[in-house]
Order: sequence, then structure tokens, then C-alpha cells
Amino acid sequence: MFQGIGWRISITFVVLILVCMGGLSAYLLHFVKGNYLDNLRAQLAAQVQLVGDACKTYLEGGEIEKIDALADRLGNKSGSRITIIDASGVVLGDSKRNPRTMENHGNRPEVLEALAGGSGSSIRYSTTMECDMMYVAVPIVVDGEIAGVARVSLPLAEVNESLGHVNRMIIGGTAVATTVAILLAVQISRATTRPIKRLTQMSNRMAHGELGQKIEVTSQDEVGKLAEAFNLMSARLKEMVALLTSERDKMAAILSTIDDGILLVDGESRVAVVNWAAQKLFRLSGDKMVGLTFIEVVRDHELDSILQQCLKTRKQQTKVVETEPGRRFFKVIATPLDSGSLVLVQDISELRRLETVRRDFISNISHELRTPLASLKVLVETLQGGAIENGAVARDFLCKIDIEVDKLTQMANELGELSRIESGKVSLNMEPVDVEGVVKRVAERFKMQAERGGLSLEMDIPSILPRALADGERVEQVLVNLVHNAIKFTLPDGKVTISAAAEGDSILISVADTGVGIPADELPRIFERFYKADKARAGGGTGLGLAIAKHIVEALGGKIWAESIEGKGSTFTFTLPMAVKP
Repeated sequence: MFQGIGWRISITFVVLILVCMGGLSAYLLHFVKGNYLDNLRAQLAAQVQLVGDACKTYLEGGEIEKIDALADRLGNKSGSRITIIDASGVVLGDSKRNPRTMENHGNRPEVLEALAGGSGSSIRYSTTMECDMMYVAVPIVVDGEIAGVARVSLPLAEVNESLGHVNRMIIGGTAVATTVAILLAVQISRATTRPIKRLTQMSNRMAHGELGQKIEVTSQDEVGKLAEAFNLMSARLKEMVALLTSERDKMAAILSTIDDGILLVDGESRVAVVNWAAQKLFRLSGDKMVGLTFIEVVRDHELDSILQQCLKTRKQQTKVVETEPGRRFFKVIATPLDSGSLVLVQDISELRRLETVRRDFISNISHELRTPLASLKVLVETLQGGAIENGAVARDFLCKIDIEVDKLTQMANELGELSRIESGKVSLNMEPVDVEGVVKRVAERFKMQAERGGLSLEMDIPSILPRALADGERVEQVLVNLVHNAIKFTLPDGKVTISAAAEGDSILISVADTGVGIPADELPRIFERFYKADKARAGGGTGLGLAIAKHIVEALGGKIWAESIEGKGSTFTFTLPMAVKP
């Protein structure tokens, strides 16, 4: 409660006022008492001088017995105690006591001073009156010699009573003045500290985020200048925070749109800032990542070593890292900062995969083109070598050349069709399709081929199957490709089954065989163009059928996938949206 500046100022003023007023009161009390006693002493001195003059006549005439009566009369008139003492200290008269019963007063201080030739005074306890008294004495001179001493005294009780009244007035006045001064000091302190308190309150609001506070300037003194400075600071701070917030939002927007992971790491390798891409890469939320060490986030020592090298050498570090499990490839760029490092993590797994696909595509298309071109080269050279003269041989070679040209033409056509499907330039006739009818037509088409291969071709279609929303010709094209592959890679006495069923709001169509199957490590790539499993090389074909089937199904709004166990067979399944939702 008493920690505020207002209380400190008030208490300081109060203490100062109390000390000053206390000192002033003590001085006034001492001054008044001294002045009062001096005035009283002067009055008593005037009285005692008159008493001395009155007694002088009696001493000159030897009428000593009348002096006591004189003392009584003078004492009654003045209200003071009158005492007449001869030069030897014997009391000749006293207005309050019988002089005969009183002891010798020659040793009294005021008497000794008077006998010494001057006036004497003292304040002391009177054994006769049994109280404190003020005494003033003067010598009585008769014929040039001191014949006695006249003394006037007054009880201090009366003096103290008078002084007490004066003291009470002084103390009361001082108390009133002190109270008024204290109230004024408190009021002045409050008036002085009120703007400071408002400044404190507004500063606290600003500390809690309520920017733009403004205080009214009511004076031109130091407090008023402080208020003006506060208002200027508040306005500048609001502008600065708004600018920083804007820049932060821009930076956050930039970071959120960057597909690469960005992590800001301090000097102790603890993550301070991450973007959503980094959260996605390392499968952690931003709240969990912030505050963790870099190694706890990436969980890979090779990635962490790049950061540590950057922090150690204060140079940019760049490296491509392959992590396990999952065979993911990261390109990491660690850039040193004043108090840490900025780490950029690029997931180049897809680029690596595409690079692999590109190499395989070139290898496959080279292989696919090499065989027919080599055959054509041999056939042409043979004809040029003289076989053209033999009509039967020439016709046979020309038939073979025609077959190889047809293969190249088919490959070119399929590549063109795949390109058109991928680019979305193929128009689709979307309408309700009778899936059962499509399956039956395909089964009928491959019936003879299956029988020649010693295979069983079966259908598994429910009695009631909803129609699919698709392009019937394209669905038949996909199904033909799948059934053709199934028959081609199934050994005699094997079985190929075409099935269809409704599941949710989709139609599932499957082609299952009991053929050679597909190795597990090659299964994810079978829908790539020109990709063939090793066992498929002997079967011929362009290697584009599954790629075309995949793009057709996706263009129709469905999905396609394959399941296989090597040596036991494969199942290819694709979905089509239902024409009428259940």
C-alpha cells in the first residue's frame, strides 16, 4: 500500500511538516515562556521597588514593628507575597507568614544578590510556602547603606497556569496548521501523481496488447511533457507493431506457400519457427516441434550432422540425404544466421522417382523400338542381298516387314492416345453404362483365345448391378487390356475371372488370374508407361496398356490398383462412379 510514489511524497511532506511544526512549536513555547517570565520578573521588580521605597521611611524612623503590617497591606493589594528582611537576614515582615516563626533568609540567592548591591531574582522551591516560587529582591538603602532587602514573590503555579493557557493555544494552533498542511501536502501529492498513475495504468494496458493508449495533457510542466512523450511513444509503438505484424503475416504467408520445409534453429539447435511443409515432412505439428532439438524433429543423424557442421563452421552446408525407412531423399541447405541457422529441407523423392521413370522410359522405348527396327534392318538387307529375286521369299519378307511396321504404328498410336488422355484432350461420352453388358462382350471376345490357351474364363456378376456413370467404349477398352494381360500371363489349366459388384456409391470391376504373378518390388511401377516385369518381356506388347488404362479410369473419376502374389496370380481392380447414388 505504501510503495506508491504518491505515498512516498506524502509521507516525506508529512514528516517534514511535523519536524518543522514541532521545532517551531518548541521554539514558540520556549520563547513565550521566557518572554512571559521576563515580563513577570520586570513587573515583580517594579513592585518590589515600590515596596522598598515604602519600607525605607519605617527603617529610617526606627518603626520596625510596623513593617509586618505594611507587608500585609501591600501583599493584599498586589496579590503577591511581600517579605522585608534586614541586613542580617532576619525577616522583619511577611504578607503570608508570621516573621517570628520564619528562619533567617540571609542565605537565599536573591537576598544575597540584593545585599551585594543589586537586584536579585531566582526561581526555586520555597520551604515556607512548600511550592515553587519566583523571587525578585532589591536592597533598601538608608543613608547610603543597605539597611535591608525588600522581596516580592509569586507562586509558579499561577505562572504555569497562565503559561499553560498560552501553550495550549500555541499547540492547538500548531496542530491545526499541521493538519491543514498535511491535507494540502496529500492533496498536492495526489494531484501530482494522478497523471503518473494514469500513465502506469495505460502502460500496463499496452503491455497486455491494448496499443494506441492516449493520455490527456493538462499541464505544461514535467508531468505534462511526460504525457506528451507517452502519447508520441504510444502512437509510434502502434505503428511499429502494425508494421511488424504486417511483415510477419507476409512472411507467414510466404512460408505457408513454400512447398519446401523451413526450420529456424537457434544456437542450441532448438527449433524456433517451422512452416507447414516441414510439419508435413516430419509428421509433427508445429506446437510439438517448436522447442525440440533438431535431431528430435528429424530423427536422422545424417540430417543433424549437416546442421551441426553449419553451426560449427558458420558456412552454408548443402547435401542430399537418403533416409530410411521409406527410401526418401532430402536435399538439405543449412544457412548460418547471427544466432542460429536457417534449414531448408526439400523432399526430392518424387524428383528421384521421376528421374528413374525417365531413365526407364528411355530404356524401355529404346528396347521396344530396337527389336522391330532390327528386324526391319535384317529383312531389308536380306532383300537387298538378292532375296528379292525369289518371289516366295520376297513376299514372306514383305509380310514380316508389314507386321513390324504395324507394331511400330500401334506403339505410335498408343503413345499418342496416352498423351491425349493425360492432357485431357480426349472427349468422354459420360452416360449410364450397363457394366454387365460390357463384361459379357469382353468375355465373349476373349472366349476363343482363352480356350486355345487351355484357360477357364469365368464371370461373377450379381443379378442386380447398378449402372455406372462412364464412357462405355473406354470402360470396354480398359477391361480388354486387363483381360488380355491376364490370359497372356496365365499358364494352361489356369483361370481368369471377371467380376463386378456395387460398393458404396461405386462399381468395382476386377480381373483375377492364377498366372505367374508380379514381384512385390515391381508392383508399384506396373502402371508406368513402357514398364514391364521381367517375366513379361517374352510376352511382347508395347508396355503402354496399363498406363493407358490407369489414365482412362482416373479420367472417368475412378481408381485402379493391382494386388499380386508371385507365382499365384494377380488381381486388377478399378472403380467407376455409380450413375444413381444409393
